[in-house]
Amino acid sequence: MRLYEFIFQKLPKNYKKWIENQLNCADFTIPAHNYSGFSILYGITLGMVLFFVIFIIGIAAIQIAFALGIFTMVIFMGIMHAIPIMVSDSRAKFIDEILPDALRLISSNIRSGLTPDKALLLSARPEFGPLEKEIRRSAKLTLSGESIENAVQTISNNISSKALKRSVDLLTEGIGRGGNLASLLDGLADDIRQTRILKREVQALVMMYAIFIFFAAGIGAPLLYGISSFLVETMQEMGSKISVQQSFPTGMKFMTFRGMSIEPQFLVYFVSISLGITAFFGGLLMGLIQEGTERAGLRYIPILLMISLSIFFITRFLIERVFGAIA
Repeated sequence: MRLYEFIFQKLPKNYKKWIENQLNCADFTIPAHNYSGFSILYGITLGMVLFFVIFIIGIAAIQIAFALGIFTMVIFMGIMHAIPIMVSDSRAKFIDEILPDALRLISSNIRSGLTPDKALLLSARPEFGPLEKEIRRSAKLTLSGESIENAVQTISNNISSKALKRSVDLLTEGIGRGGNLASLLDGLADDIRQTRILKREVQALVMMYAIFIFFAAGIGAPLLYGISSFLVETMQEMGSKISVQQSFPTGMKFMTFRGMSIEPQFLVYFVSISLGITAFFGGLLMGLIQEGTERAGLRYIPILLMISLSIFFITRFLIERVFGAIA
């Protein structure tokens, strides 16, 4: 649509390059301007619709309706932009697992006497998944007259794998310098396997930190919020019933008692937004601790958010049932 193209053209260049790269790494065939325009336009539309619905029905004040509309818009856009990131990371993780086997196969083909371009073409196996597509594309470039170095360099263009990028760079350098490619590929395969083993050991060591963050963000925080919100509502009701007669001389200032004016609905909105922020940064932190990148924590955010909100509302319900009569 032309509207999507118009919106996309008004966006910063860095963002346009980023979204195009993410869609390519996720192997999405949809054009970048359509995907980005859809995310932004429908996000704004959804936020405006929610704002007007809440404001017209009168569920909340205009400030809260506006805040909920903005929050919904940001959440929708965030989800739409997180989808290609998670898909590309999933593809990269799968390729990291099978990359040593692919390098070993290429090495075996070279040792059997095949040239690097033919060894590359015969190594494209269906079990390699996304890597098969990139290897075939690279091999076709060599058949069309492209140099083997430039063709091999394209393998890692559409895959966000650091291990694959490093392997391709070393392989390209080895081809250019005329080195022993079979030995180089075997060494790379062994190095990747050893790195993967060390990474799993590190993940096991830091698992306790991830569990602690999950407990704090998903269980501890909503429990405290549920108890404290009930306490604030109780104090507000008690304060509204307090009536203190002031009988002090004229001109003498003394302490006065006033009831709190915090609406219970505002507390629920405030806590929900706070738990959303906590879940967002808690998920990113878990991904950073476990896998060394914040992007890996995107999949934890929805889980943390659902658990924390559920515990918060369940805690409020149980406390109101147990202590509501006393308050």
